[in-house]
Amino acid sequence: MTKYILVLMFLLAISCKQEVLHEPVEKGQGAPGEVSKVEVLNKNGVAEITYTLPSNPDLSYVKAVYEVGKGTKREIKASYYTNRMVLDGFGDTLEHKVELYAVNRGEQVSKPVVVTVKPLVSPMTLAFRDLRVVATFGGINIQALNKFRYPLVIMPMRDTTGNGAFANLDNIYTEDSIINRSIRGLDTVATKFAFAIRDRFLNYTDTLYATLKPIFEQMLNRLDFSAVKLPNDAVYVYGTNQEMMWDGRAGNGWPSAFTDEAAGSPQSITMNLGKASVLSRLRIRPYLEIGNNFYIRGNPRYFEIWGSNNPNLNGDWASWTKLLDCEVIKPSGQPYGTETTADQEKARIGWEFDFPPGTPAYKYLRIRVLRTWQGQFGFCISQLQIWGAPL
Repeated sequence: MTKYILVLMFLLAISCKQEVLHEPVEKGQGAPGEVSKVEVLNKNGVAEITYTLPSNPDLSYVKAVYEVGKGTKREIKASYYTNRMVLDGFGDTLEHKVELYAVNRGEQVSKPVVVTVKPLVSPMTLAFRDLRVVATFGGINIQALNKFRYPLVIMPMRDTTGNGAFANLDNIYTEDSIINRSIRGLDTVATKFAFAIRDRFLNYTDTLYATLKPIFEQMLNRLDFSAVKLPNDAVYVYGTNQEMMWDGRAGNGWPSAFTDEAAGSPQSITMNLGKASVLSRLRIRPYLEIGNNFYIRGNPRYFEIWGSNNPNLNGDWASWTKLLDCEVIKPSGQPYGTETTADQEKARIGWEFDFPPGTPAYKYLRIRVLRTWQGQFGFCISQLQIWGAPL
């Protein structure tokens, strides 16, 4: 019996200690004074508040309590080391009451100071206003500007029954400043799609509806491809060759095709597709350069794509038709040598370029690299893939 009493007393002691641990370490010296001289700067989706701190020696932090939506409260805290805080979570441009409290080390709270904020149009709404959706080869293409690089979730949906029952496609999670994403593998029938955007605070935009008909395509068979060497085409170095661009290797590493880095003018390569095809898109998988970067050194940045069905063997460009002017865009917009996860993800999949609808069928392609990411002419390509419809 004595044993059980001792155990019970031990448990009670632990319980008492646990309650003490939840109390403030310091009792405080009474509620602190209020913040003063509050100024509000309304910005897109946020409000920046500055203030003068009370002179209490045991001040710990300032907190703001406000609603971002009906019944949805948010609380932001700022240390006493600063006199500034940014209130986020707004999805509208309405007026919002904000209560500011000074809090001491004993968690004693001052009287509230109430201010009104009225945020400007949120980055989410701005992106939605710029949202553009079109049918593309094998699917749909979604584009928008996100100049604040705000974390967004684009939610594409499609009517699978024709009766307004929308099913989710894969969400697009992005902080890209220039959003350009395609969803492939869709049936080539007219389908009603819906698009909305939300942020991490679960604010939602309106819904954009569009009826789109994806364009038929298939990946061209790389085994039909062959290299064509014209007199003014690039010279390969490091024991590499043009056929490495379509040998089917996975990954983005060595070996990859490299042309002469000392070249003093734009460099071109020529290939035979095996049969004339109506072209839909081309994908370049870049080489993974030193430092695990893609948007550097010899990877192409600016280039042209030309087509022909009867090329002059002397390399004369008069027998070729320009099909595309291409620029590789780094999604993050970060400077040279700095790459985000989104940048690298896009590069590993490959840089894609769509041919304009109505482009005639061609049997021969020519790629003319104008500048690499390093600003030179000699370039490298890990893999080259092409989609279309063979005749």
